[in-house]
Amino acid sequence: MAKPPIINPGKRAIVAGRTGSGKSTLAKWMLQVSPGHWVIINPKNTRAYDDLPDVLNIDGIDIPKIKKSIEEHRFTIITPKANELSPETLDLLIQWIITDYTHIGICVDELYAVHKNGQAGEGLIGLLTRGRELKQSFFGLTQRPAWLSKFLFSESDYIGGMSLNLEDDRKRMFAFTGKKAFLEKLPERDWLWYEVATDTLRAFNPVPID
Repeated sequence: MAKPPIINPGKRAIVAGRTGSGKSTLAKWMLQVSPGHWVIINPKNTRAYDDLPDVLNIDGIDIPKIKKSIEEHRFTIITPKANELSPETLDLLIQWIITDYTHIGICVDELYAVHKNGQAGEGLIGLLTRGRELKQSFFGLTQRPAWLSKFLFSESDYIGGMSLNLEDDRKRMFAFTGKKAFLEKLPERDWLWYEVATDTLRAFNPVPID
């Protein structure tokens, strides 16, 4: 495999792929090679991140536990409880993190969970607009890019793609990259990585599975 991309402090990335395409596996792999402390907001309750090194999984939005984990661990997974899954609650969590911490990364493993009626909340918008200068990184994953705010794509430094079944989703990826490769159905777990600043596209085979 070619040298993998990393998400440096202050950079923002989105990866889209259908259920089972390997998004969470790719995210876990990329988070390990990307510098800094990361908070993983896990509304879909995936277990994919549990074996990250130096990680603590917190059940529910427990602010004292989250603070302690950020101080003591490189990775903090927050798995919200059923009554904490509203977009407003998750966006308030993002707002709190970006207000209290600099030099930190936030990974959201399902971006439409932090959207309401197709719009991002103030916390997510704040992360994307001010995070660069505060060295706050962002890594967002989604099954349905067609459901996301255009703002997320316009503010991203990197746009990644995996297998997408629906044409609307593939067209959305093409619209924000201009790369026809995003219109094709990719082989299982293969992925594309588009860098906005250089207008370059790289293709990768599946990442190793531990």
